[in-house]
Amino acid sequence: MKKLLLFFILCLIEDINARAELRAGAAKVDVTPTVLPVIRNGGFLEATDNKINDPLYARCLVLDDRVIRLAIVVVDSCMLPIDLCDEAKRLASEKTGIPFDRILISATHSHSAPSSMNYCLGTRADPRYTKFLPAKIAESIIAANKNLQTAKAAWGRVDAAEFTACRRWSFIRGQELTDPFGGKTVRANMHPGYRNANAVGPTGPDDPWLSFLSVQESNGRPLAVLGNFSMHYFSGHNGVSADFAGAFSEGLAKRLKKNEEDTFVGIMSQGTSGDLWWGDYSLNKAQSWSMHNYVNKLVELVSDQLSKHEHKTDVPLGFAESRIELFRRTPDAGRLKWANELLEKMNENRPRNRPEVYAEQAVWISNNPVEEVPLQVVRIGELGITAIPCEVYGLTGLKLKSASPLPLTFNISLANGASGYIPPAEQHLLGGYTTWPARTAGLEVNAESRIVEEVIRLLEKVYGKRRKIYSEPSSTFSETVMVEKPTAYWRLGEQGGNIATDTTGNGNHALYQGGLGFHVPGLYPTGKSEDHLSRAVHFAGGRIHASVPYSNSFTTQFWFWNGIIKKDTLVNNTLADINGLKISLINTPDESVSKLRVKEGELEISGIEPRRWHLLSVIIKPKLLEIWLNGVQYLKMKVTDIPPDPNKKMILVFGGSHDNKIDFHGDLDEIAFFNRVLSSKEIKNLYKSANINTR
Repeated sequence: MKKLLLFFILCLIEDINARAELRAGAAKVDVTPTVLPVIRNGGFLEATDNKINDPLYARCLVLDDRVIRLAIVVVDSCMLPIDLCDEAKRLASEKTGIPFDRILISATHSHSAPSSMNYCLGTRADPRYTKFLPAKIAESIIAANKNLQTAKAAWGRVDAAEFTACRRWSFIRGQELTDPFGGKTVRANMHPGYRNANAVGPTGPDDPWLSFLSVQESNGRPLAVLGNFSMHYFSGHNGVSADFAGAFSEGLAKRLKKNEEDTFVGIMSQGTSGDLWWGDYSLNKAQSWSMHNYVNKLVELVSDQLSKHEHKTDVPLGFAESRIELFRRTPDAGRLKWANELLEKMNENRPRNRPEVYAEQAVWISNNPVEEVPLQVVRIGELGITAIPCEVYGLTGLKLKSASPLPLTFNISLANGASGYIPPAEQHLLGGYTTWPARTAGLEVNAESRIVEEVIRLLEKVYGKRRKIYSEPSSTFSETVMVEKPTAYWRLGEQGGNIATDTTGNGNHALYQGGLGFHVPGLYPTGKSEDHLSRAVHFAGGRIHASVPYSNSFTTQFWFWNGIIKKDTLVNNTLADINGLKISLINTPDESVSKLRVKEGELEISGIEPRRWHLLSVIIKPKLLEIWLNGVQYLKMKVTDIPPDPNKKMILVFGGSHDNKIDFHGDLDEIAFFNRVLSSKEIKNLYKSANINTR
């Protein structure tokens, strides 16, 4: 009996291994428009192109492990509506037998491709091209399926932090931009300009990882590489073009092909880059990259990595899909009246400016208040791939990567549809065109959190393991803080929500309020993107509100990064409000550095450089105040004792004043409160432990 059971188990194991034997096929099909001119996506207003700069392709990879067969297609297009994707899937499924719901179709987000989607801001779909495209996409799947052969796969990632940056920056209070509806509501928007004195800093993190799936033939010859990078777009010329993604795909093929007869297919997919692109606005001017120079550097990064990863044949596959319904933020009666009146004046002409664009959009979303959002997850061995039909922020991608149960995960956006930008909920308070209600940015405020939760659930389903729970990695500095036994310690590494967690275990959690950006780079930005990277909170009208047990002798300390570089006017930044004791940064005209001011007009510290991290330590003793900056004592003065509130609590507000009249313009990180006075040695040691590398 035991021998029979053992035989059965061995047969079962053998069967599982056999089923996981990988087969793969790849193909690309030309989808360049055959008739010109063609309507182009990519701008607020409708435009046409009359020439072809380089061909467009649908690039497909089909995978099969003897149980599951699936297809991944990436199309050189700005965005593809759900009905067009579904039509292509239907055609391909009929010809190949690949199930409809195991086909992933995404757009590269080229801003130089023909329009496939109606009401894409001020642009209509090109009717000839939308009729032409579905069959061509299906053709790429059919061709890749026909090319199936025994294969092996590997996956990995390479740090490409130098090549992407957050393009959404906040502005100084009073310098808000005007929205299309006439209101000065825009506290943050894309593309602030290089070293703009009215711009403060990025409102979110970038995602520096260029991830890849490499597939080889059984003899080791490259078959296909599917890349994924969170960078919005890079356009190099006028006319129809595949732009950055197409150039990368062809550049990688040129590098990896052994001869002209090789059928290798390079593929670059769009990552989570709704608020990211190649230009770093903290610099004085744009990087001196041409698109092709930029692409060549990325191709080199990936190709150099491929030989470092073992390619395997025993690669089990998994696929899961769900479709959820989300509401759009439809206009109220006043907004709809404004829109209809403006459309009547347009007399059925195409929009000529932003108000006309958003009037047309308001009527459209009013008539289409619900959106079906398809979500997919693919498992390829230990690699997870998520597919979301939206322009997803970098932070959302990091949420998915950190929560995924798989060892490596990357995210393909603009997949299986085009549901618009989905900012994290807190970003709606900051305004900007990714929040203005439209077909391209109109989903409900909580859409991002609902999508993230559903995608993580699908990841758990395909891999059979529970999600990871994110916590900010410890550092030498955080470990040193904990040695000193703080009463409360808010590390500010949250990826969203309303709670700033007290990591001491004492339960003194703080509240996030108002305009904030989460998970921005904190104390240790090194130019590289090690997993051990401190995270901070960006302030754009918001603040952190905390209460701690009263003490007449205490120390509070935090790191601050002042984003103000404006020199022509006075700007008041309130860093903290400690039971009415305000500590502010003052930027005065004709000075390139800031002053730290304690108690209005009484004490100041000059020479505080903007856009650098500084550690501020505030010590209160009976009748005495001390201010330490970067481990050095600068101020010591007599003060009136800070009284407790009736509940014997102290109210601490960081990132603004308690009355909400004055903002802080910058980032805060690693806030600690001690119900005792730290010694000079302890303060110096804490600063030294950070081994700070400023940005």
